[in-house]
Amino acid sequence: MVAPSLRLCSKHAYQKTLCLPKTKFPNRSNLQKSFDLLIPQSSRDVYQEQLERFLEEAYVLDPSKRADFARDRLFVLHDGPPYANGDLHLGHAMNKTLKDIINRYQLLKGKFIYYKPGWDCHGLPIELKALQKLGKDGSNMLPTKVRRVASQHAQKTINGQKEQFQQFAILTDWEDRYETMQKGFELNQLGVLKKMIHAGLIKRQNKPVYWGTETKTALAEGELEYNDNHISTSAYVKLPFASKSAESLRRRLSLTTDKQLCFLIWTSTPWTLFSNQAICFNEKFNYGIYEVEGEYIIVESGLKEGLLQPEHKAVAMLTGKELHNLKYTVPFLGDGEKPLIHGDHVTKLSGTGLVHTAPGHGFDDYLIGIANHLKIFSPVDNEGRYKLELLPQHLHGDLKEPGTGLPRRVLSDDTTKIVLNVLAEQGLLLKAEKYVHSYPYDWRSKKPVIIRATPQWFADLTDVKKLALESLKNVKFYPRRGETRLSSFIKSRSEWCISRQRSWGVPIPAFHKVDNYDEVLMNEEVVEHVLQVIGKKGIDSWFKEDNSDIAEWLPSRYKEVSHLYQRGKDTVDVWFDSGSTWNVLEEFYTQRLNLTEMPSPLADIYLEGSDQHRGWFQSSLLTKVATSEQAVAPYGAVITHGFTLDERGIKMSKSIGNTISPASVIRGDEKRAIPALGVDGLRLLISQADFTTDVTVGPTVMNHVAEALKKLRLTFKFLLGNLSTTEDVNVLVPFEELRAVDQFTICKLKELSDEVQKYYDSFNFSKVVATTLYHMNNQLSAFYFDIIKDSLYCDKPDSRKRRQIQTTLFYVLDTYRCILGPITPLLVQESWNYLETKWKNVENIQSDLGVIDSPFTRPWKHIELKNHKQIVDSFEQYQLPILRAYAKEFRALSNVTKTTQTRVIIIHSEEKLPFSEDCIADLLQVSGVKIEKSEEKRGVSVSVGADKEVSLLIELSDLHECPRCWKLNSFKIDSLCHRCSNAIT
Repeated sequence: MVAPSLRLCSKHAYQKTLCLPKTKFPNRSNLQKSFDLLIPQSSRDVYQEQLERFLEEAYVLDPSKRADFARDRLFVLHDGPPYANGDLHLGHAMNKTLKDIINRYQLLKGKFIYYKPGWDCHGLPIELKALQKLGKDGSNMLPTKVRRVASQHAQKTINGQKEQFQQFAILTDWEDRYETMQKGFELNQLGVLKKMIHAGLIKRQNKPVYWGTETKTALAEGELEYNDNHISTSAYVKLPFASKSAESLRRRLSLTTDKQLCFLIWTSTPWTLFSNQAICFNEKFNYGIYEVEGEYIIVESGLKEGLLQPEHKAVAMLTGKELHNLKYTVPFLGDGEKPLIHGDHVTKLSGTGLVHTAPGHGFDDYLIGIANHLKIFSPVDNEGRYKLELLPQHLHGDLKEPGTGLPRRVLSDDTTKIVLNVLAEQGLLLKAEKYVHSYPYDWRSKKPVIIRATPQWFADLTDVKKLALESLKNVKFYPRRGETRLSSFIKSRSEWCISRQRSWGVPIPAFHKVDNYDEVLMNEEVVEHVLQVIGKKGIDSWFKEDNSDIAEWLPSRYKEVSHLYQRGKDTVDVWFDSGSTWNVLEEFYTQRLNLTEMPSPLADIYLEGSDQHRGWFQSSLLTKVATSEQAVAPYGAVITHGFTLDERGIKMSKSIGNTISPASVIRGDEKRAIPALGVDGLRLLISQADFTTDVTVGPTVMNHVAEALKKLRLTFKFLLGNLSTTEDVNVLVPFEELRAVDQFTICKLKELSDEVQKYYDSFNFSKVVATTLYHMNNQLSAFYFDIIKDSLYCDKPDSRKRRQIQTTLFYVLDTYRCILGPITPLLVQESWNYLETKWKNVENIQSDLGVIDSPFTRPWKHIELKNHKQIVDSFEQYQLPILRAYAKEFRALSNVTKTTQTRVIIIHSEEKLPFSEDCIADLLQVSGVKIEKSEEKRGVSVSVGADKEVSLLIELSDLHECPRCWKLNSFKIDSLCHRCSNAIT
């Protein structure tokens, strides 16, 4: 008997004769290598070369055919510009990564890619940063100085954000970018405005707008956030009849009393009572006159309950129509009689059925005011303080802040108390009460806004929104609910306030009379001339305080009167800036491709956060439709993603302190228990989540991602290591000559490839990840890889079986290259770098897109198998049941630790079984298999096929362990088995 120590030595004596995996592919990724080598290789270089190839192919075509070529071969995802302020957060990483996954998938599908990153540069946050740096509030600061500092801040931020974005491995050229503060972009944007002026869509009106009192500017609806827990104070106010109206009504109703008649109005904004111009009623309602504490009060009869006491009886009833031509007074204003006016907006949902109407502070009120020639009166300044000079003298004392002497802010609680006191002192307040409701807040200052009438520039959307809604019928939305959301925003808009009272932005090219600022000159001819001057002098020259060069800014026919004008001070809404970015695409088509006909739509996809339904998706659509006057959207599909949440489900916010930076995910953060995931890990973290809803991110999820990434890397290492141990790889083994298990594995690989492509096509990246990881763990690691190791390591290097296996492994590597290339490009690039050149020459693996040595420009290879379903069904019906039965019986064996210690006998009564003894031996990893045809049943019965059975008998092998492959199939102790003996000779 051989001593155990000697047997142990003999086990390792043949180790050098084994074909063990050989590759220098590292177990772990190296971050510095990722930044220095892998990201440029897999991103910038690939993008630039494929785009150059596209342009080369386009230029050789007749110009008339280029548009069709672009439509067929070019994929365009237009980048919604991030704001050039502050560092990047996880939401930025999610946004850019999702876009990149789509672009990389399209590249693998044989498309060329055009993706130009951009930045949104103008607007209030950057201007406030500039003012903060200058140490000023902006009221007396020269606009040119503010603009210079703001521009510097934006450019510095862009450079910083660009460096951070480059670490995400994005397929683009970061040096070829657009910025909304670039001269060319600004001129194109003003060109959009000029076209809208030509179409008669731009008008200046004194009308109510949302106004940020902290930011001192008009706000668009897209700049609002609604606070559902805002607390307001409502007031029920008695406004007495004008004397003639009272006398007329008493006579008509035969009221003999001389008690005062009052209309009871309801308002949720008592501060606007000083702007009252009318009371609105609904002529379809019925109104009652009720005696309350010595007065007659008129209220809609259905709203009397809960407002008045049961003892307050009706003394008369009126139809709504009977309120026509009546008038009332506002005692604390003392400005004469005011009308009652019918309004369809008056409802019975709350209040009194009589609505306080201030056309300078409400949208419905404004429309009523215009229709009835009311005064559009708003005695409130840009800070939200009363303009006391416009109010009666007796109110001035109450409406000044103690100590400062400044007019009170209209939204302060103290002001509300003062207004209620004024009403109470004059006996006009019936009651006041607080209530909680939804109220608009400025999304930047996070403070409540007011509605305030000021002269602003508006885009008329009456006809534009009809075309916009029509265009959405040809747009695909992911998720589908996005269409309803975007449509509802557009339907609710009749106009767009495009002017802002800031310095840092694109100017509205209007000229105002020096002695009457409300008299304005702006037409298509004037705007065209301003564009020419800006082209020569730059846009900053518009903002100079010196007006001596005014003649240069106006067309020649205005030279004689130019001294009467001054340049306007309003800038264009920043949503108009970003909404005009489709100009970047038109510029590419016209200047780079020399197209005269634009592809429609301009971009295949717009992808941004779900908040952009009210922002960029909307402004892009409106500006495009308004300038083309056609129902054609700038995008073919709209994809939206949610926000990032912490592990408690709370939205990440700097103010809360629960944000996670992309850098922390890439490099790790020990204090917060965040593992270092690297660049691919960050991308996999984003990909594995359902981005159509809010995404939860935290250490728990990240650890799961780290584990998955580790398994993926080991899988690639296994593939590379076992593809490096043969010389003859010029021709792959034909599919029909592969073993059953190899064919089955490739068929399952084809199913994976087909399924994953459907998920990519529907932008369901989380299913791509889940399906691939399941396949890797179950079909590869736990099944095929486990089966093939013995043959890979122990068979003769040039044996037929090893070549069959390596052919299968190559298909696995090539398919995983396609599947994971969009998600983990650095892993794929690095594995490609370590793949031996001889494999890259197999099956003409060089790219048709011109980049010879890139895993991203070889199109996704379709595995065409005519009978793949039959192969899978046969394997699953005949061989897998035997494997399952063997595994169950093996676990029940005592004193047996390895499958290689057993041999199997399969007994059947069929004419022929669809597998060989070698195939089953490989599948079960046993020392031997014998198939016997017999009617005798021994062992365990196994159902195979549709209605057949075989018997499975497991025996301990009576042979000896081979010191090379460790199977019990050697006839002599410490002697090689027949297979191993042939392998080393």
